[in-house]
Amino acid sequence: MNESLRLHLRRMTATSVFLAIALILRTTASGYIPLFGAHGTRVGIHGVFTIIPAILFGPWYGAVASGLGDLLGHFIRPTPGAAWLWQITLLMTFGGFVRGFVWRLLRGRSVSGIRTVLITITLLFLCFGFFSMVQLRQEGITRGFYDTVEDPSAVDVSEMNFTSRMIVSRTQNTRYPYRTIADRIAETVYAPLGAGALGVLLLLLDLVLSRGLQRSEKFKDYWYTPHESDEKRRLLGPWNGSIMPLALTIILVSLLINTGNSLVLWRVIAGWDGFPFMYIWLPRAVVSLLNSVINVFIAAILIGICYKQPHMKALVE
Repeated sequence: MNESLRLHLRRMTATSVFLAIALILRTTASGYIPLFGAHGTRVGIHGVFTIIPAILFGPWYGAVASGLGDLLGHFIRPTPGAAWLWQITLLMTFGGFVRGFVWRLLRGRSVSGIRTVLITITLLFLCFGFFSMVQLRQEGITRGFYDTVEDPSAVDVSEMNFTSRMIVSRTQNTRYPYRTIADRIAETVYAPLGAGALGVLLLLLDLVLSRGLQRSEKFKDYWYTPHESDEKRRLLGPWNGSIMPLALTIILVSLLINTGNSLVLWRVIAGWDGFPFMYIWLPRAVVSLLNSVINVFIAAILIGICYKQPHMKALVE
């Protein structure tokens, strides 16, 4: 057996162990939060053990762990009243691959550069969201704007400011203008503000976890500290003084997967298609975000432990 095949087999074995832990925790230590009469979203720490293979071994191992985690998890402990959806499994597989790919792009990058880009994008989103909010309030554009309008298509938009004119003109001739305007306002105001708030959260996580865990005596033995050889070859270490790349990888990809899953469930679950998509996506995204924050903390410790084990570090490198 050649060395390359032996390495892949060892990595698959380690991935299988992480997958087994994830399935055990999914079965015994996870639950659902209800949403509009159905199981809205699953919560638990099992997901972090399908994330670790993508971080340690790469995109394909992440795809296998995430895809099998969803497939086997459903048949081991089916969701009450819900059938298996191949679209969800496909999205989970794709998400596992993307997670490993994003991690390879971000790790070893300049931490200050990542922070600068994140701060810039966060400020742009916040400024855009606040600007849109002010413009809509100036014209009195709210979710109930059409409640007192007999004929939405007759509303004159010529004297409105840019944002208000864009919102009204895109909704007044739709089939359900009363519902559509709520979606457009959410996309123009709340989505950018939410993205900006996410950026602030990521920066706070970087500040608190990166510094707090390194200084903590309790976690000192589990926290990865780059050796001199690792600092010269920056790709060997999981992070260089900051867990920002890890937080970006876990949180952003989790929100991407959650968005795709929400879209599928919105179309499949009876009764959900009667609500605006944002009503389905937002509560699920909030839960996913909070769960991801916990996963970042756990993953930081687990990756540090793995890198301190000679055999595991050999598999990674």
